[in-house]
Amino acid sequence: MRKWLKRIGKAIGVFAVVLAVFLSYAYFIEPRQFVVVEETLVVPNWDPALNGLRVLTIADIHTGSNYAPPERVRFVVDQANAQNADIIVLLGDYVSESRWDRDARALPEGTDRTELRVPVETIAESLRGLRSRYGVYAVIGNHDWYHNEQNIKTQFERIAGIRVLQNEIHEIAVNGQTVRIWGIEDWYRNRTVPLEAYNALPLRQNVIAITHNPDTMLHAPPGFAVMFAGHTHGGQLNWPIFGPKAVFNDPRFMDGHAVVDGKHVYVSSGVGTSVIPFRFRVPPEINVVTLVAQ
Repeated sequence: MRKWLKRIGKAIGVFAVVLAVFLSYAYFIEPRQFVVVEETLVVPNWDPALNGLRVLTIADIHTGSNYAPPERVRFVVDQANAQNADIIVLLGDYVSESRWDRDARALPEGTDRTELRVPVETIAESLRGLRSRYGVYAVIGNHDWYHNEQNIKTQFERIAGIRVLQNEIHEIAVNGQTVRIWGIEDWYRNRTVPLEAYNALPLRQNVIAITHNPDTMLHAPPGFAVMFAGHTHGGQLNWPIFGPKAVFNDPRFMDGHAVVDGKHVYVSSGVGTSVIPFRFRVPPEINVVTLVAQ
């Protein structure tokens, strides 16, 4: 009996040590790491004259979350600028709540409905200086509109010079062609994809869709070249053998490139953390995606 008790005690001790090491690494070390992921995508409805266009994505900053203070955001800005991208897109969830209030969304829109760890004005100031050849564009994430999407749009455009696209298309002249950036509202906003701007296009070619939640792709019509999204955080915890757990999105859209029904989506696992302050085998990242015609 004593022999078995000792074995159980040793097993519990080993488990406690492994758990402590895991939590320490996932909390203190990996959130402080940073990688630049570079990929080339072959996409449909893309003019060969635009081959080589480089799109840089920044997702889920969650300013104020574990190791994502304004100083970290400015570091991300410096790293993004160093890539000399043609276009930079920000994919939502810039804020982090100091406390969760499930009743906040019942408050009037246009007001600050949640308490933030870092004010919106400070976040916009931290992002000021982002630059690319053809501009910087952003969409609103679910945590952003939970808080105050109108103020985020105003401050991003006023302070940082970032164009926030809300169910609209911005056209850019590149190499004699027109690239169209289609900004789509967060899927959770109304569980729909507003199509007015997209349906008004005379030609559905060279369209880059940007949104927060990649599940939007399942409900969007075909014709765009690629959709960029965030939201998933890559699951934040990528378990050996089992992989990441898809809690808030379709499991096909965890991280990187996916194709469903002929439509292409590229998902960034982002920079900050949400819900839990841990990352494991999913280091903070920005992405540089080079587009090539099929």
